[in-house]
Amino acid sequence: MNKKLFVSLLVLFAIAVSTSAVSAGLFDSVTDSNDLEVSNITIVDNGYSTYEINCNVTPKKDYDYLEMNAIFYDKDNAVIDKTPIAWNTNNPAKDQLIKVTGNAYLQNQKDKPVRAEVFFTDSAFTGNIDDAIYVQNVTM
Repeated sequence: MNKKLFVSLLVLFAIAVSTSAVSAGLFDSVTDSNDLEVSNITIVDNGYSTYEINCNVTPKKDYDYLEMNAIFYDKDNAVIDKTPIAWNTNNPAKDQLIKVTGNAYLQNQKDKPVRAEVFFTDSAFTGNIDDAIYVQNVTM
C-alpha cells in the first residue's frame, strides 16, 4: 500500500513539475514559423551607426501586416540598442516573394554590434521578441 501511494505521489509530482516548466517557458523556443519563410538575411554597416538589413520573405499565408525588428548585441552579449519597425508592409499575400530592405539606427556610434536578433511580427508596433513569428540570430 505504501509503495502504491509513493509511486502515485511521485507521478503527480512529475506531472506538476512538467506542467509548471512548460508554463514557465522552459521548453519554449522561438524559431521560424511554418507561416513565414525568411532567407538570405544580411546586415550591412553603412557607417554613422546606420545598418541596412536585407532578406527575402515569403509568407506562407495571407497576412494583414508584417513588421521586421532587430535587437543589437555587443561582444559581451549586452543589448546595445533595439530597432522597432526596421521594415513593414501591409497585406502581404501568400507565396509572394518580398525583397526586404530595412534600416536600423543605433544611438551611440561607439557601440559596435557583433550580432543581432532579427525578428518578424504580424502586429504593428509591438517590437517585442516574445510576439515574434520568426526569429533569426545574425552574426555581423
